[in-house]
Amino acid sequence: MFGRSRSPRPFGSCCDELRQALEEVPNPQFRVEANGVLFMVIGSIKSQEGVGLLDHAVLFCPFCGTKLQDRSAVAAAGSGGSRR
Repeated sequence: MFGRSRSPRPFGSCCDELRQALEEVPNPQFRVEANGVLFMVIGSIKSQEGVGLLDHAVLFCPFCGTKLQDRSAVAAAGSGGSRR
């Protein structure tokens, strides 16, 4: 699955590593929200209620460094820390 993005290029078009990571199903590390924002899990914690995940919008590809999203566009999408 190439991720739908708010930019003209789909997520994963910058390098094979990100493309492969996004194609992995199920993918617990990356997800693209309905508003087109790409998120990556950056931490987790186990509690009595279950596992809690901390995610963050991916502004730059974690593999090649290509800019994927603009901070202002992510903020405009209204997804500053959405939940799954």
